[in-house]
Amino acid sequence: MSKAPQTSRIGARALPTAKDLSRGGPLDALRFFAAFFMVIYHYAEQAPVSLFSLHPALGRGYLATDFFLMLSGYVLGRAYGDRVAKRQVGDREFLLKRFARVWPSHLVMLAGFVVLIVATTLVGIAPQNPQWFQWSQLPAQALLVQAWGFDGPSGWNTPTWTLSALIFCYAAFPVLWRGFAAIRSPWIALAVGLAIFVAVDLACRHWLGQSSYRLALKYGVIRALPLFLIGVLIARLGREVVVSPRLADALGAAAIAGVVALNLIGAFDYASLALLAVLIFAAGASARKDWRWAKTVGRLAFALYLTNQFVGVTWFGAQHVAAGKLALNDTALWLTWALAFPAAVVFAALFERFVDTPLQAWVKPRVEPGALREMFRANPPLWAKRRTAG
Repeated sequence: MSKAPQTSRIGARALPTAKDLSRGGPLDALRFFAAFFMVIYHYAEQAPVSLFSLHPALGRGYLATDFFLMLSGYVLGRAYGDRVAKRQVGDREFLLKRFARVWPSHLVMLAGFVVLIVATTLVGIAPQNPQWFQWSQLPAQALLVQAWGFDGPSGWNTPTWTLSALIFCYAAFPVLWRGFAAIRSPWIALAVGLAIFVAVDLACRHWLGQSSYRLALKYGVIRALPLFLIGVLIARLGREVVVSPRLADALGAAAIAGVVALNLIGAFDYASLALLAVLIFAAGASARKDWRWAKTVGRLAFALYLTNQFVGVTWFGAQHVAAGKLALNDTALWLTWALAFPAAVVFAALFERFVDTPLQAWVKPRVEPGALREMFRANPPLWAKRRTAG
């Protein structure tokens, strides 16, 4: 495990580092666009005419979520694969860091939903979709276990089912990385991962009546884990098979064009997912790391993903009330619907700047190895003081 991986090069001169391949340029841009496409999917039915009725391709937003799951596996593999393989970071330490990255901001946003629903209820405004805000669903949502097979709608901040599923994937990541490292060829490892994906998909179609990559939210772990694994294996492939930047850019452009063309023609989900996997590989291999705009929007991706449902519920609830009182015409309805997108981005930017970044600045030092132990020694709880005194 400590040996350097065998590297094959296709028109490449130098091997990029793991840090280079997990951040910057196209990868940051992809993170943002994946989040933004999910926003479009979430807001589609709030348009004056549902976008899903305009073209079948607009109803395949689940591909954006699946892309996000693969991308998460890829970024994690590039950032942590070597350290996990060499045990430079412990499994529990790794999981704690990942959980600390997502949970505090998730709780803040969930608290915002609770305040919103309580406040609007007190003034006599009922939510448009009350089934989304069942109090019985709040504990599972707060603990991020709603995608682990629990019955009932995954309401409140619905998109966080992917966080719930990814927590499970994070826990499995060290085992997956070290296990597949035993397969010497990255191509064979990827083929095994694809075979697992197909096997899980066929099993889901047989027993659950739905393809794995479109499963109901409560089966989020089953949906996420095979896609996350493919992303992890693409990350390994990116470490050991290096393509030239020019070829990487060509592959990326071809993958984007292919996904668009296929979905305009019809539903070709397997082929679309394969092209999205190629796009991830190409983005990681690209030499275009100096896109400042991509770095900026990349930072917003997590916040946009976490906050867009809150913005949507608030914005379209207000639009519904205004439409009833002001008798808005179709033009005004389309305009106010379209303005929800810049509103979502602005809100995400504010959340990232004033909530997520300060929270992470406070949390990160406290999840470093030994930090909790040192905090305990410096400020022991009351029961520990009593035991010492006794």
